[in-house]
Amino acid sequence: MNKDDEFTAHIEVDFYEAIAGWIHFRIKADDTIFEESFSHVFDPIIEFKNWLEALSTNVQQTSFSFDPEGNDIKFDIDRKSWLNDMFTISEPYDGGTTFIETAVDRKQLVSAFYNGILKLANSDEYDPYEWEIEYIKERLCNLLEISEDELITQMLDYNREQLKEFLFNADPTYTISYPDAKDKNEEFNQFLKSTAEDDKSFSDYGGIETPLEWDIPKDYDNWIPNKKKQFVLECLHKETSGFSGTKLSEFKSDIIENYLSEEYQKDK
Repeated sequence: MNKDDEFTAHIEVDFYEAIAGWIHFRIKADDTIFEESFSHVFDPIIEFKNWLEALSTNVQQTSFSFDPEGNDIKFDIDRKSWLNDMFTISEPYDGGTTFIETAVDRKQLVSAFYNGILKLANSDEYDPYEWEIEYIKERLCNLLEISEDELITQMLDYNREQLKEFLFNADPTYTISYPDAKDKNEEFNQFLKSTAEDDKSFSDYGGIETPLEWDIPKDYDNWIPNKKKQFVLECLHKETSGFSGTKLSEFKSDIIENYLSEEYQKDK
C-alpha cells in the first residue's frame, strides 16, 4: 500500500452485457456510480485499448472519448503526483456534466478496466454475435468445418447461380417494402409499428419481404480462373449483416499485461 492510498478512490468496473451491438458497463468510484455503453456503430474498443496502453507507459495526461449514440463521453487522466492521478468522466464540452472526478491509483484503475472487459469476453454469457464483426469466410468456415483454402476451392466449382444461392444462404438479407402505403411517410410509420408490436410482424402491416441477391456479374461463368478467384476472395471478405464491433480477443495487450505485473495481480 502506498502512502496516498487513503486519498484515492477504489475503482470497480463491470462490463456486464453485450447485446444487439452494445456493450454495457458500470463504473464505481467508492460510492459514485456511472453507467454507459459502447456502441458498435462508433466502435471505440481499439481507442480504449490505446488509452489504457498510454496509461501503462506512464503518459502523464491522456484522454479517451467515445460516442454512445448520444452525448460524447470522455475519460481523462491527469497526473497530480507520482503516486496519484486525477480521473474524470465527463461530457467534453462547455456546460457538460462531470460524472466522476476523483484521485485514483493508476495501476488499480488500469487493472479494473482491462480485466473487466476480458472477464466479459471470457464469460459464458458473452455471445460474440451480439457485438463482434464477422466476415462471410469466418461464418462459412465455421459452419462447414473446413479451411479457407478448402472453402475457396469449393466455391470456384460453382457456376453463377450456384454461387449466388450459396452466398445468400450464408448471409440471408432481405428488403422490406409496403406497396399499399400511400407515400414514404405512411410506409415509414407502418415500419415503426411493425417493430414496436411484439405480437405482430411486418407482414401484419402489409410488409413484403424480398430477398436481396448477391450482385454477381452476368458473364461470371465465362471468366478465367484467376479472375473468379479474386471475386470469390472479395465476397468472402465482406461483413455479414450482423454487428461490426471489434473482436474482444484483439483487446489483449502485452504492454498492459507487462505493466500489471504478476506480483501486482496477486496483491490486488
